[in-house]
Amino acid sequence: MSNNHRAIAAVLGASVLLAACGGGGSGDSSVDGGTGQTGTALNANAGAPTGSEGDCNAATDGVNWDALMTEVCPKLSDYNLFSDASDPTAGPTRGGVPYDLSTALFSDYTSKYRFVFVPEGKTVGYSASEVLEFPVGTVIAKTFALPENTAMPNGAELVIETRLLILRNDGWIALPYYWSSESEATLAIAGKRLTDLTTINNQGQTLTFDYAVPKAADCTSCHSIVPDLAGPDDQREQIFLPIGPKARYLNTDFSYPDGTVYNQLQYWAEGELLTGLPSDFNSVERAAVFNDSTHIPSLSDVELNHAARAYLDINCAHCHRADLTLPADYAGPAGSSGVQLEYNRNYADSPGKFGVCKDPVAGGKEGYPYDVIPGNPDESYLLFRVETTDSRHKMPELGRSTVHQEGAQLIRSWIDYLPRASCSPST
Repeated sequence: MSNNHRAIAAVLGASVLLAACGGGGSGDSSVDGGTGQTGTALNANAGAPTGSEGDCNAATDGVNWDALMTEVCPKLSDYNLFSDASDPTAGPTRGGVPYDLSTALFSDYTSKYRFVFVPEGKTVGYSASEVLEFPVGTVIAKTFALPENTAMPNGAELVIETRLLILRNDGWIALPYYWSSESEATLAIAGKRLTDLTTINNQGQTLTFDYAVPKAADCTSCHSIVPDLAGPDDQREQIFLPIGPKARYLNTDFSYPDGTVYNQLQYWAEGELLTGLPSDFNSVERAAVFNDSTHIPSLSDVELNHAARAYLDINCAHCHRADLTLPADYAGPAGSSGVQLEYNRNYADSPGKFGVCKDPVAGGKEGYPYDVIPGNPDESYLLFRVETTDSRHKMPELGRSTVHQEGAQLIRSWIDYLPRASCSPST
C-alpha cells in the first residue's frame, strides 16, 4: 500500500486550510533533522525541520523549515525560500529544485515558476499514475507571472502571486502570497482580485480580464479527493493532494540553470531525490508536451489524441476522476458526474466516461444535448464549458477568468477527430 493510500486514515485539522494527506514519502515521516544523506544529493545540506516551534522572524542560513512546519507567516520572505527574496522566479535557497510540467493547467495565460524543497535526508517516492509520494516537510512553491506577450516568454512580465503547498505532520496546507510590491509578497488568506490585466496571446489577440488570487480555503476545491461515504458512521474525510507533480508530467526534458538539459525524473533519481523509478524507463508513463506555441494543425492523429488527453487530465481530471489508481471508494469532487477524464483511463473501453453521447448532469445548456458529440464540437457541452467564462458553466470552475484560446482549439480538434458514435451527425 502506498503512502497516499495510507492517508485515508488521517483526519482533517480544524483549520479550513488543512486536509488529511499521506504522512510521508519513501523516507521517514518524522520532521527531525536527522540526515545520513551523501553530499551528492540534490537536497544535501538543505537543512530540515527540527521539530521545534517555528519563528517567522528567525534568521536562518537556509530555508526556515521550522516556521514552514508550524507557522502561517505574514510574508513569503519569512520562509527564506529564495536567495533573492524579491525574485521568486529563480535562485531557490539551497536544496530547492526547479521543475516544469509537460502540459500545464491553464491559469489566465500566466507563466509558472515551480520549485520543490525536500528536507535533507528525505526522498520522494515514485508513483506510476498518482502524484509522487512526498515526505513530510516538503514545500512546493509556484509563482504566477503574466507576460506582456505570451509569444515572448523571456520578455517583460508582471509577477502576481506565489502559492505554497506545505506538507506538515497533519497534512498539506495551502498558503497564497500576493506580490503587493516588487520586493515582497504578503499573505492573502482572503484572496485578491486584480482588475483589467492585459496580455497578448500567441494568436496575437489582446486580452483584458480580471485575475483572482484564490482564497486559501478555495484550494481544497481542486486539490481534494472525496470519500463515497457508506453511511452516517463513515467518518472518512477528504484527502488533500497536489495536482501537477505526477511522473507523466515530469517525464520530460528541462533546461537547468547551469545550462544542462536533462529528463527531470532521471535527474531527480540520479540526484538521490527520487526513489523507486523503474529500471525500465520506457515503462514510465509520459504525457504529451502541449503549450501555447504548439501548432495544432501539424499534429498527427496520435499526437492530437495524446495532447488533448493530457490537457483534459491536467485541467479537469483532478475533479473528474474515479476508481482506477485512487484509494478505494474515493473520487474527485465531480467523479460521480460520470465524466472521468484521467490520462490513464482507456478511451476505447468506455467512451461514455469521456462524455461521448452522454447527457450533461450539471444542468446542461440548451443546444448542447451531449457532453461530447464526436464530429460535432459546436454542440458538445464539454467544449462549450471550456470556451465560456459564464460562472455557471465554465470549466474549470476556479483558476481562470478568460478563455484559453489554444486549449479550446485543441479540444475542438480532438472532438472532431474522435471516432463517430451513435450521437454523431450523419455524413
